[in-house]
Amino acid sequence: MFLVGQSLRFVEWLQSEMNKRGWSQSDCARAADLNRAVINKLLNGKSRPQPPTLAAIARAFKMPIETVYRAAGLLPSNVDSDESLEEVIHAFKSIQSPQRRATAVMLLKALVAEEENERRADDNAKT
Repeated sequence: MFLVGQSLRFVEWLQSEMNKRGWSQSDCARAADLNRAVINKLLNGKSRPQPPTLAAIARAFKMPIETVYRAAGLLPSNVDSDESLEEVIHAFKSIQSPQRRATAVMLLKALVAEEENERRADDNAKT
């Protein structure tokens, strides 16, 4: 069920995402391969976002479709989830090259090691 509050939140979310990118309605429609009227109707609350439209918007924004579904109120908020983790998984899945995937894994491991070293240094400084 799509409630008025959910509609308003989706409109605000969609406009915010467009603003982050400096996109007009036409820019968003072009990136999503949708008619500009579809974006206009969504932003004016004249239509509800449908799954194919949400998928197109997710592709345009290069974000996980679950994020867009949550913004539209079609999936429950995932209080236990970290949005950045979903973004990392989405980005990783979009990498086709095995070499680039291996590089991404190495970078993440290096960041984890750096965090662990900082924690150890902080713990040693406290003692």
